[in-house]
Amino acid sequence: MPASKRRLLTWSLLAPSALAAAVAHAQSADPEAERRAKDLDGVVVVAERAITATKTDTAVVDTPQAISVVAADLFADRGALNLQETLRYSAGVAAEAYGLDTRSDAMLVRGLAPVEFHDGMRKVYNYSPLPRVEVYSLDRVELLRGPSSVLYGQGASGGIVNSVSKLPQPTFQGEVGAQFGRFDRKQLQFDVTGALNEAGTVYGRLVGVGRDSGMQTDGVSDDRLFLSPSITWDIGTDTRLTLLALYQRDRTASSQQFLPVAATLQAPPGRRLDASTFLGDADVDKLDARQASLTALFEHRFADALTWRSSLRYVDAGTTFQELYPDTYSNPADPFIDAGDRLLNRIYYAIKPDFRILTSDNSLQWDVRTGVFRHKLLFGVDYSDFRQRSWSAGCDATADPGVCTITPIDIYDPVSRGIVLPAYQRDPNQRNTQVGLYAQDQIDWGERLSLVLGLRRDRARSRTQGSPVQTDEATTYRIGVIGDAGAHLSPYVSYSESFLPVAGLDFYNNALQPQRGRQVEAGVKWNPARNALVTANVFRIVETNRPTNDPDNPVNVVQTGELRSRGFELEAAYAFGPQIELTASYAYNDAEVTRSNYPAEIGVQLGDVPKHLASLWASKRFELGAAGLRLGLGGRYVGSTLSTGAAGSLRTPSYTVADALAAVEWSQWSFALNVTNLFDKEYFAPCRVFGDCFTGLGRNVVGTVRYRF
Repeated sequence: MPASKRRLLTWSLLAPSALAAAVAHAQSADPEAERRAKDLDGVVVVAERAITATKTDTAVVDTPQAISVVAADLFADRGALNLQETLRYSAGVAAEAYGLDTRSDAMLVRGLAPVEFHDGMRKVYNYSPLPRVEVYSLDRVELLRGPSSVLYGQGASGGIVNSVSKLPQPTFQGEVGAQFGRFDRKQLQFDVTGALNEAGTVYGRLVGVGRDSGMQTDGVSDDRLFLSPSITWDIGTDTRLTLLALYQRDRTASSQQFLPVAATLQAPPGRRLDASTFLGDADVDKLDARQASLTALFEHRFADALTWRSSLRYVDAGTTFQELYPDTYSNPADPFIDAGDRLLNRIYYAIKPDFRILTSDNSLQWDVRTGVFRHKLLFGVDYSDFRQRSWSAGCDATADPGVCTITPIDIYDPVSRGIVLPAYQRDPNQRNTQVGLYAQDQIDWGERLSLVLGLRRDRARSRTQGSPVQTDEATTYRIGVIGDAGAHLSPYVSYSESFLPVAGLDFYNNALQPQRGRQVEAGVKWNPARNALVTANVFRIVETNRPTNDPDNPVNVVQTGELRSRGFELEAAYAFGPQIELTASYAYNDAEVTRSNYPAEIGVQLGDVPKHLASLWASKRFELGAAGLRLGLGGRYVGSTLSTGAAGSLRTPSYTVADALAAVEWSQWSFALNVTNLFDKEYFAPCRVFGDCFTGLGRNVVGTVRYRF
């Protein structure tokens, strides 16, 4: 690498590193696997390997569980702008379960909420909003469906969504780019990597994003500053140390306005509110979030068959979240307080949490033979320490005017005035720690049969100021077998469990209990070539202690006795050479509550969960002399959902939307135009019996220009 380029990259890394105090996020994936997955000149539609399922570098086709790996180029082609949208085309994923929502990347997998991980370690610990993952910084997103506690401890029954960061590469390369789009979107981005010394043993990477943008919701911004420097040091041939840093600041507000059902889904003719309607107050509503993190990833190979891996991450984060939203809950069928059905009371909610999060994962992998069997043994210990202090406030129309004043709003002419906010009050401090010991054995019998056995013991402690310490212990198991049946078919069956300590209190200051889950899954994987993979499976999940909305108190969370989710999934990816890529998926999900304190919800479709999901994406490349043209078209179908509560039930209709891509590549330049919801379909995702609707994103158009070097 020329000295001038090394100096450029070195200064690029040092400046933001000093500014951001050397922040970092951990990476539990193998850097070599990352290099194989990343191809700046092509789109990877069939991923060969994944780390998330076993914490070892294992082929997807050899893993007895349903996995999806979506490479960065592929989700960029599909127009994904956030983590939810990267999984829009994955089987069994209701990626935008609550529509256009800036508060989190909430999604449903097999009808259940997954846990969000970043670089192999848990990212989100409770319901307080943190900065959402910047997808431009990602190499890929890995989805592991179903319970996964044996390796990760804090795993939900829906599975794990693991976003994997771009890592430093020894070969100098990079790009700068800009985006312009609807809602006044303006974004600058850059990504540069390469060696920092003559020997090529030290190499770095710098990724940055700056965005100034509006959103579909009137008056709501989507601004972001993101910087992530990273560095890798190959200490000899057997040792590697990687440091990753991150600083992120978001300025936005709640894009969901909880519009009343009576003025949306069930509105009289001519009275339906536009999806852009804002019912808050521009001087009040805000979601300002910041995050800084520092991670060290260490790997040492004692011998060809013995490897130690350690990762450590520290996060310092905070959020200021304030919102005014309409009170549809007092009388969902008729929430208006005037004869003309225009005025609604409003509710004010605010929280200012600060977080300190320490996570660590350490494992020893030993590859050994015993007769005809090959063993990939994994022994590990992980630890997490989550601390939160927060201040909160709330007010509604019934409050004492001497404390606060929340005025009604005309939803058809929304002008907010006369607001007097209450003072913030200190909340009880929270601390949650967990330590887990795990062991796994991947056993291969020749090339025909593979067996995975896993065992884990967890101890979790939850401390809430002023309340007794809560201690939870659990032992979880995993077993799976997959074989080669010939004709490139690999049938498999597996059993897995989950254990998820739930941080926080309910509305009545009661500590939430851990969620428990059990899954049986059987399926088959067909891998006739490196560029083709088809997975079909059936599954059954039973989950207990799941947090759900309280039918009698919409601001409370209750832990339903038991629910069951079962269904069928089909996912296929095929690349016809470098010219045509095709992905398709279908999922049927029968999810229902089987035991509850609320008889009305027993035996009916689980709230907000569609029974049917389907998608199809195809793209084709055309050669135009020295340039290349790539066109893509996709469709997504989301089935109807049902909401059940004390006020009865409400069904939200299904919807189908289309996405399109047109991209030109010429020399070192690329120009792309992405259109999501091509035909501007108006839909809700979902509406609830509490009286509110979650709006979906209308047509969005984003143009991207990039220069690669």
